Amino acid sequence: MNLRPVSGKDRALIENLFNLYRNDLSPYAGGFFDLDENGYFDYGAAEDVLPFGDGVETYIIEENARAVGLVMVTDESYALEGCAWRFQELYLVRAARGRGIARAACEELLRARPGRWCLSVYKTNLPARRFWDALIRDRGRLICTMPGEEGMTDMVFDTGEGRS
Repeated sequence: MNLRPVSGKDRALIENLFNLYRNDLSPYAGGFFDLDENGYFDYGAAEDVLPFGDGVETYIIEENARAVGLVMVTDESYALEGCAWRFQELYLVRAARGRGIARAACEELLRARPGRWCLSVYKTNLPARRFWDALIRDRGRLICTMPGEEGMTDMVFDTGEGRS
C-alpha cells in the first residue's frame, strides 16, 4: 500500500473515484446521491479536493502502483471542536477491500498526525462502523460518539500521543 498526494493530473481519477464512492454511500444517504443525466452522483466532486491547501489533504491509495481508492484528511478548521484532525472521506474499490489496505492507509495518516481525531459515519453503514470501531479500538481511545448531521454519527478519538 502506498499513499500518494493528489495532484492536478488526478482530476479525472478523483471524479471517477468520487462517483464510485457516492454509489456505495447511496443506500445510506437517501436522495442526497441521485444520479444526474450523465450517470454521475456528483460530477464536479474534484472541486472539493482540488485546488490544494486550505486545510484539506487528499491522497490516492495505491496498491502495486495502481489507484485503488482515496482518503481525505482535514485539519482543525474542518474538524469538530477540540479535534486536530478529521477523516473526511475514505473510499476503496470493492476488489481491494478486506485485505487491510484501507486500514494501513489510515494507520499511516494517524502515525503522521498524532492527537485528537474525529469522523462522521452513516449510522446504518454497518461495514463502515465496524471498520472505524476496530481501527479506533486498536489505534487509539474513543472519547465520545454523538449524533451527527443527516443520519450520521460523529466519533471523536485520540491516538494517545502528540497534541490533543
